[in-house]
Amino acid sequence: MTERRGQLIALRAPADEPLGDAGLVAACAAGDRAARGLLFERYVDVVHRFVAHLRAGAAADVDDVVQATFVAAFAAAPRFRGACARPWLLGIAAHLTFDRARREVRRKRALAAVAERAAGATTGGDPLLRQALPAALAALPAPLRAAVVMVDVLEEKGADAARALGIPEGTLWRRVHEARQALRRALDGAP
Repeated sequence: MTERRGQLIALRAPADEPLGDAGLVAACAAGDRAARGLLFERYVDVVHRFVAHLRAGAAADVDDVVQATFVAAFAAAPRFRGACARPWLLGIAAHLTFDRARREVRRKRALAAVAERAAGATTGGDPLLRQALPAALAALPAPLRAAVVMVDVLEEKGADAARALGIPEGTLWRRVHEARQALRRALDGAP
């Protein structure tokens, strides 16, 4: 058993009674895989419906957020201080959904800025300006170029791009950020 703020929470329920959310999350915090599976089964449908209403996007995006929600919940389980896991999980899902939307907006703005600058380069009469984007892209170090091409040109999802490149997703996003900054600087310096 685990002590939590002066009360004891059973990590295993008696055979004739289902384990409550507090005990289930406590068991998840202790690394119990069966408890993680039970928490997932108990709340995956409600989390999926909630995220689908918030995202109103592609089913794969919704699935990604749902999966990230449970991964984050399992990591945060030791800090759970409630009786019911449902609002806690929905809060995590909302945070991840809004964070993903903010990142998506920033990515689209950055891509639009580069595309706008490149469009000016391709429609303008200056051949040096027309070559600015491909030249700037070619000047990037290979890891940065691979990251920005996969995410911004090929529009791969971050997790898929990171997996393809064999790097953590955080490293991918750092490289994309650095590549975008370098491209902006190069295009701003172009004639």
